[in-house]
Amino acid sequence: MTSPLYTRAFWTACAIHLSGGMSLAMFLLFPLFVRRLGGSSATIGLLLGAGLAASVAARPLVGLALDRFGRRRVLLWGNGLNAASFLPFLALGRIGPWLVAATIVHCVLWGALFASYFTYAADLVPAGRRAEGIAVFGAAGMLTNGLGPSLGEVVIARAGFAAFFLTAVGFALVSFALTFAVPARPATSVASGSAEGWRILANTGVARVLLATVVFGMGVNAAFFFVAPYTRDLGLARAAPFYAAYSTSSIVLRLVGRRMLDRLGPHRVAIPAFASIGTGLGLLCLLPRSGFLVLAGIVCGAGHGSLFPVLNALAIERAPARLAGAAVSLLTAASDLGAVVGTPVCGALAQAVGYQKMYAILGATTLGGLAVMVIDRARAIAPRPAEG
Repeated sequence: MTSPLYTRAFWTACAIHLSGGMSLAMFLLFPLFVRRLGGSSATIGLLLGAGLAASVAARPLVGLALDRFGRRRVLLWGNGLNAASFLPFLALGRIGPWLVAATIVHCVLWGALFASYFTYAADLVPAGRRAEGIAVFGAAGMLTNGLGPSLGEVVIARAGFAAFFLTAVGFALVSFALTFAVPARPATSVASGSAEGWRILANTGVARVLLATVVFGMGVNAAFFFVAPYTRDLGLARAAPFYAAYSTSSIVLRLVGRRMLDRLGPHRVAIPAFASIGTGLGLLCLLPRSGFLVLAGIVCGAGHGSLFPVLNALAIERAPARLAGAAVSLLTAASDLGAVVGTPVCGALAQAVGYQKMYAILGATTLGGLAVMVIDRARAIAPRPAEG
C-alpha cells in the first residue's frame, strides 16, 4: 500500500516553500535595481552570471550538508541567512565590487534554499507518486513567481527599492519561523560529496538528466530575468502579466494533471515540455503586439510546470537513496548552471542584437533539451547485453 502523500508535514513544507519562495521570487526584479544604479543589460547578465556561478560551485557542499547534518538544520541556516542577504542592497548606490559581492552571497543562499526545499519535499513524497508530489510542492514556488514580481513592482512604484528589499526580508523571516516545525532527523555518515558518490550518480543515467536540466535552466532564467528590462525598453509599464500567466499556467497544469505525470512517464512529458518552453520564448519576439506577453507566459509556464517535476523525479529515482540530497542538489545546480552560461550570453546578445533576436536564438537553443530527452528515452529502452 502506498504511503499517504498529503500529510501535515507535506503542507508545512509547502508553507515554508511558499513564504521563502516569495522572498526569492522578488529578486527576479533585481535587474530593475541594477538599471537604476546605471547598469546595462550586459552588466545585469554579468552580475547574475557571477552570482549563479558561485551558487553552482557551492551546491555540492549543500548536498553534502543536507545528507550529513539533516534537512532542518540546513533549512534554518539558509532561511535566516537569506533574510540577512537582502540588507546590504539597502546601502548600495552604485555599480561596484560591493554590489558584485552582495549578489554572489544572495545567489549562493538562494541556490542552497532551492536545493533544500526540494530535498526535504522528496523525503516526504512516496516513491510511487514522486512526480505528483514534486509537482504539487513546486506549485507553491510557481505561485510565488507570479505573486513576487507583481507585488514587487507595486512596492517599487509606491515606496522605492528600500521597501522592496525589506518586504523580501519579511517573507524570508516567515519561512525561517515555519522551519522550526520541521522535525530533526539523525544525520547520516554518507560522503555524498565524495568522488565515489559522483561516479555512482553518473553511472545511473543521472548525467543525462542533469544535461537536460542545464538547457532547461538557460531558457527559464533568461525568461525570468530579462523580461522586465525588455518590457521597459518596449514602453510597457509592467512585466507582471508575463509572470502571472507563467505561474498560473504552471500551477493549473500541475494541479489538474498531477496524477498523469507519473502515469505517462518522464519522456512522454519532458519532450513536449521542452518544445513548449522553446515556443514560448519564441513568442516573446512578437512583443509589443497585444496579448503576446500573456500568451508567451502561458506557453512557457506550461512547459516549466510539467518539465521540472519529471526531471526531479527521474534524478531521484535513478540515484541511490543515501545520495538523495546530492542528487537534488546537483539537479538544482544544473538548472543554475544553465543560468551561469545563459545569463551573461543573453545579456550580451540583448545589448548587441536586441531582445527580440536574443529570445529567438534562445528559443531554438532550448530545443536541444528535447534532443537530450529523446536520446535518454532510447537509452532507457535499449536492451541490455546478456551476461555470462
